[in-house]
Amino acid sequence: MRVKTREAFSPYYNYGLVPLAAGEEVSGALALFLLETGSAVDPMDDDAKAWRPPGHEEPEPEAPAELDIEASAAAVLAWVGDDPERGAEALAAEAAKDKPRSTLVKQLEKVAAVEPVAPVEE
Repeated sequence: MRVKTREAFSPYYNYGLVPLAAGEEVSGALALFLLETGSAVDPMDDDAKAWRPPGHEEPEPEAPAELDIEASAAAVLAWVGDDPERGAEALAAEAAKDKPRSTLVKQLEKVAAVEPVAPVEE
């Protein structure tokens, strides 16, 4: 993990002050510490850019107004929420497909509160 300082400062780290100049590159555990404490640093690599504070949750995708059964399983489940009627609608649409997604079908059955559907053999 690497970060670059935006200004000169001296954080207290590992039982001592660490003088840092503006524009200095910092790596490893000290870089993580600077991110965690909200210091004036900019991320330089993918790990630093991906870092999020503890408890930071990515927002849930908004459910569309209408069912798109070709959407990702997460999008279908977001549309369904905990509504049994929507669950049944999505389950019927998914089961009607040539290759229904078995994991999605199981999750939809739980929401729709229906008995598991046996796969159709041809």
